[in-house]
Amino acid sequence: MQRHILFFNATYIKKELTLSTAKDLGLTVSVIGPKLPDWSKQYVDHFIEADTYDIEQTLSVLRKYHEERPFDGVITFWDRDVEPVAHVASEFNLPGSSKKAAARARNKSLMRDVLKLRNVPHPKFIRISGSWDELERAAEEVGYPLIYKPVGASASKGVFKVESVDQLRPTWEKMMQFATPETDKMFAFYRDEYLVEEFMSGKEVSVEGVVAKGKIHIAGITEKWADHLNFTEYQHAFPARLPEKVVQELYEVTRLGVEALELDNCGFHAELIITEQGSKIVEIAGRLGGDFITTHLIPMAYGSDITRANILAVLGEDLDLTPKKKRGACIRFILAEKEGVVREWIGTENVMNRPGVVHFAFDKQVGDTIVMPPNKFMDFRLCYVIVEGEDTDDAIRKAEQALANVRCVIE
Repeated sequence: MQRHILFFNATYIKKELTLSTAKDLGLTVSVIGPKLPDWSKQYVDHFIEADTYDIEQTLSVLRKYHEERPFDGVITFWDRDVEPVAHVASEFNLPGSSKKAAARARNKSLMRDVLKLRNVPHPKFIRISGSWDELERAAEEVGYPLIYKPVGASASKGVFKVESVDQLRPTWEKMMQFATPETDKMFAFYRDEYLVEEFMSGKEVSVEGVVAKGKIHIAGITEKWADHLNFTEYQHAFPARLPEKVVQELYEVTRLGVEALELDNCGFHAELIITEQGSKIVEIAGRLGGDFITTHLIPMAYGSDITRANILAVLGEDLDLTPKKKRGACIRFILAEKEGVVREWIGTENVMNRPGVVHFAFDKQVGDTIVMPPNKFMDFRLCYVIVEGEDTDDAIRKAEQALANVRCVIE
């Protein structure tokens, strides 16, 4: 009998490879969510309609479905569904993280608590409910510059850097106005819970991997670049160009963090800062990394299919992330510098013909509106290119060259 895997949501086409990989493995694929996008229908055998923000409703729907077509595994590639997946795995006795572990991976405050308890390197932090008085006291204790962020969002949404005391009140007002469930449903998780953290200066990287049957499998390290105002990432390169000593330190800190959270039978994406005091964890997601890191960059550079490995892990099967080759890969985005409407694209005709380019696509088409943070988060990426090279340096260089003449006219 074909094995049956349940996906939580198929939200946008950038995740197409996750579904196609499951079909390539010969699996029966079901998707649960509020709707099924047209692009995904060719990969999906069964669609189950449910509000996946409501765990109890979701479980109620799935209990009936599971009786007729039992699931062998459940998976997500989205932060918001890490906890619901753990609840489903527990309900139907499927491989997965415990509900406690999933909560730690989603709630940054719980994550900080367990990292502190286990002496895993992390920034100094204070949890607050969001009142101005609490923020003022926490900021005085943590010191400037600091980071102020909600505990349940993702993709750098609602993350603010505060350089000095005179910026604190305006930042708090922005948080109260813009980081709300009315502006983005991601802010519905753990409402009125925030962290005030020390700002960590240093190079940011992410460690990509899968936990299966209690064993941590690391695929490698991604080098990252982010906009300094809004922390929106505009470039990733794999593998990161780091001394072996630093690589081993990052691996060790990541292992300690994953073990502290008690994640199991899932992908993970650990973000760390390499500081002068050593590598420290920013956060660890209980799912694979996005932005094509795991679907494209790792397979292109190392020949390791980490998406396949993640699917095998949630089915309770063995996996192998040993590199098959050693090259480099890079994704680079162009970010808007102002709000407005896209009127014209210039210099895009020959991007796909540039050396090393394997994919080029638009996030914003002519006529689309661009809204800048904090009015809307993650809405100002304009286009991106994915490039492979002989090594990481070569891939980065080719990505920069591919987009060097691309311009977006915004009015």
